[in-house]
Amino acid sequence: MKLLIKSGIAISLLAIASSVAYAEYPEKGIRLVVPFAPGGSATTSARLFADELSKELNQKIYIENKGGASGAIGASFVANANPDGYTLLYSSAGMMTVNPALFGEKLSYKVSQLAPISLTSTFASALFTDKDFPAKELNDLLSYAKANPGTVTFGSAGPGSSGHLWGELLKNRANIDIQHIPYKGTAPALIDVIGGRITFVVDAAVAGQEQLKAGNLRALAVTSSKRINTLPDTPTFAELGLKGFEPLSWYGVFAPAGTPAEVIEKLNAAVKTVAESSKYKDGLHTLGMDAASSTSSELGERITNDSKLWTTVIKTADIVVQ
Repeated sequence: MKLLIKSGIAISLLAIASSVAYAEYPEKGIRLVVPFAPGGSATTSARLFADELSKELNQKIYIENKGGASGAIGASFVANANPDGYTLLYSSAGMMTVNPALFGEKLSYKVSQLAPISLTSTFASALFTDKDFPAKELNDLLSYAKANPGTVTFGSAGPGSSGHLWGELLKNRANIDIQHIPYKGTAPALIDVIGGRITFVVDAAVAGQEQLKAGNLRALAVTSSKRINTLPDTPTFAELGLKGFEPLSWYGVFAPAGTPAEVIEKLNAAVKTVAESSKYKDGLHTLGMDAASSTSSELGERITNDSKLWTTVIKTADIVVQ
């Protein structure tokens, strides 16, 4: 009996000690791994996020770019890091919802190895056509595609990219015969839309802003459940009768699986405060993004739902990447 009592006391003291330790978190700087090359919107938005999170936690947040393999190098690094809350992942939606279906067993990390903390930002995509293309509205484009099977083309940053998946989803939902043209990035694809060499691209709404203002592009629809501030006159796909285009693209922050719940909760609360910061919101708006936050479970549910959609698209279109 005495042994049981002593054991119980020891366990209680250990639990108290652990709680006290977590209460002091973070006691040093935190590394935020961005799994993409420097210079893109991922790194820019991550720096905005890190600056505000640093203020909230009163610790330095160090950005570390570990790009390559569609984000897998950085994700694997964090997945295998010590689960103490000092190494975090700044992930895109595709890394959690598309990569597993695209790469299967070849993927060097599993989503289950990463604990969701919170969303950090969201952004919509838009379908862009050349200003001189005969179809002035989405339904005109669909009618044109049905009347001219196989002649409508869409570009993307390559097989399995978000633009490719959106195009294949449109092909499936609208029951049209359109052809995918892969590029080494969306910028050259947009140039070819403007030049009339391909019909359309689906890209981040902000990507076409300058050319829209210049009158070289036309936005026919946006991927969102409601109209977006940057393109208030452009209807959503749902408004035009096409369902399944509601998911927003997003960035979120993750920790290695096994990170203490107290640490996840503290980080989640900090992210929520960051998302309400005017400076953070304004900075993201220049990138065409909106500040966001969520609970850990809400982010997990979003990953599950989005994964179902994109897995179906990938299998239906038989998309294979090398």
